[in-house]
Amino acid sequence: MKTVVKEGQTLADVGVETKGSWEAAVGLAVENGLSVTDEPEGGTELRLPDRTYDRTLELYCKREAVSPATARDEYGGRTRVFGDEFQAEFE
Repeated sequence: MKTVVKEGQTLADVGVETKGSWEAAVGLAVENGLSVTDEPEGGTELRLPDRTYDRTLELYCKREAVSPATARDEYGGRTRVFGDEFQAEFE
C-alpha cells in the first residue's frame, strides 16, 4: 500500500496516521530509502510497511480523517497538531 504525505507531515506523523504510532517512522524510512529524520514534502508518495503498531489508533485516524502534522511556529519550532477530540479519545 501507499500513502501521500500531507503538507507539514513528518515520517512520524505519517506513521501515526497510517500505522497507529510514531514508531512506524523507522519502517517508513527503510521502505522508502529515507532517513528517519527526513521531512518529505507534501504530495510525496510513500510505500507503507506491513506492520501495524496500534490498530485502534490507525482505525480511529481513518474513520475520523485525522491527519496529524508537525507545524512550525514563526520561530521555526515545532508543535504537535491534534484536534481536541483526538486528545479526549486517547488520554
